[in-house]
Amino acid sequence: MAGKVRHLLHVNGRYSARVVVPEALRSIVGKRELLQPLGADRVVALRKLPGAVAEMQAVLDAARARAKEGEAPRAPARRGRPLTAEQMAREHYCAQIGFDQEVRESDESAGLGFNDDIRVADLGRAMAGAANNAELEALVGHIVASFRLRGHTEITPASPDFRRTAMALAVAEREALAVSAARDEGDTTAATSHPLLAAEKPLEPMPVSPRILGPLSAKTLSEIVPLMMTEKRARPATAYEYGVAVRMFEEHLGEARPVHTITRRDVLSYKTALMETPASYSLRFPNMPLPEAIKRNKARATPFPVLNVTTVNDKWLARLQSIFKWCVLNDVLPDNPASGIKVDQIAETSAPRVPFTPGDLAKIFAPPLFQKGAAFEEQQWALLIALHTGFRASEIAQLKLDSVRHERGVLAFAVEEQVKTRGSTRLLPVHSALTRLGIESRVTALRTAGETHLFPDWYRKATAVSKSNAHRARTIQFSQMIPRWFNRTYLPSIGIIDDRKVFHSFRHGMKTALARAGVPRSISDDITGHDDQTAGGRYVHETSIEAMKDALEKIHFDGFTL
Repeated sequence: MAGKVRHLLHVNGRYSARVVVPEALRSIVGKRELLQPLGADRVVALRKLPGAVAEMQAVLDAARARAKEGEAPRAPARRGRPLTAEQMAREHYCAQIGFDQEVRESDESAGLGFNDDIRVADLGRAMAGAANNAELEALVGHIVASFRLRGHTEITPASPDFRRTAMALAVAEREALAVSAARDEGDTTAATSHPLLAAEKPLEPMPVSPRILGPLSAKTLSEIVPLMMTEKRARPATAYEYGVAVRMFEEHLGEARPVHTITRRDVLSYKTALMETPASYSLRFPNMPLPEAIKRNKARATPFPVLNVTTVNDKWLARLQSIFKWCVLNDVLPDNPASGIKVDQIAETSAPRVPFTPGDLAKIFAPPLFQKGAAFEEQQWALLIALHTGFRASEIAQLKLDSVRHERGVLAFAVEEQVKTRGSTRLLPVHSALTRLGIESRVTALRTAGETHLFPDWYRKATAVSKSNAHRARTIQFSQMIPRWFNRTYLPSIGIIDDRKVFHSFRHGMKTALARAGVPRSISDDITGHDDQTAGGRYVHETSIEAMKDALEKIHFDGFTL
């Protein structure tokens, strides 16, 4: 069996000389590889091989010389200007013919010279529309990529216009090879007569967009957001959420576009799409972009619920508005295309959260969940602590055993992990009802078991949901464990079906109970962790631990007994 010969390619009974074009030279040569047919006879092919390789190396040497001189690929006069498929075809044809001439001037025996019959036939099929998209990508995908790298197009193999563009470039490539072959035969006047290439008209100079204020104006939102987050020294969870907001918007646009090209019309159409977006679409429709998830959800027999208006306005549109506002303040854009855009809603249609009534509490803290004499587990303790503290779900789930400690002789919870606002970091006395029910015994038992958190299962499950992105787990998933069970399963099971009453209603109940007990607003804010808006309000508030203890003990829940 004959051994493998370097640069010798054997396909379908025919031999060719093949030299791979280095990646750094592909934008100049316009190809990934150079091929020259050697015929069907192996002996003859081996005899021709050295000469053919030498010719192709001459082509590469000429390209290296141009690269060394810092010369850009041929015909870059309108570098960065968006080009149509026809304009790209003319640009490529002129570049190839000019390069062919340059190679001949440096070596009269050389030319493009890699006009093999198979490639010419494949290009002919592409011109006629008989090639599929994969074949088109293999033939001219590298040419499209070179135009994309130079900023002339955003077309990729996945773009709707790829096929039309690829067919036009196939015309340019085949015509360039045909002219080079005619020159090889001695026809020095050879030129194309194809109407696509022969009628090129000079392009009018393109005015600079008035929305381009500097280099950052050409960046995408995906590139802008990290700069914004670095400047703001944002927490990882916040940076992650802004990243998600940009991903969703760019999925809607279909591409990551320069910020100066994004218009108010784009944001308005995004608002419309958000109103049709299924909640948690990335989990329900994994690996699907936003438009496809919307389409698939509509096709379901029972579509998933869509995002509510509050989430659309206060989360996704608000994040987008903040990014564009930063762009305006930093002279990236002259205007904010998202300013003032939100979903209008009638106030009566929203479902504000309300506290539980005494009757509701009597149902919640009753058998079968709360059996007399039975030991309390995580679900029971979560509800009890929520009732007597008004803590947010994330604050309860993150409580460490070391966070239940005595301060100035008063047993207190220390909220000191990842919190919502600066004022959320606080000390809160433990209500006497929790002490009577055995909170200290629970801490001791968990510590003996080697645990670190007051709710170890809740904490572990929430932070393990998305190991690939811990920031997302910490900011989203705490509310999807015990609170989700409470809202979707437990409340309906005991006959509470009011959409306004959820796990967070315990927090509303605490705020209401404090007000009814005559507790001053400043103490109430310190207890519930609402930011006091002062420079010094961070961990130790103006209210003493003893005063907060007295305030909490004034709370009385009518209508039921634990």
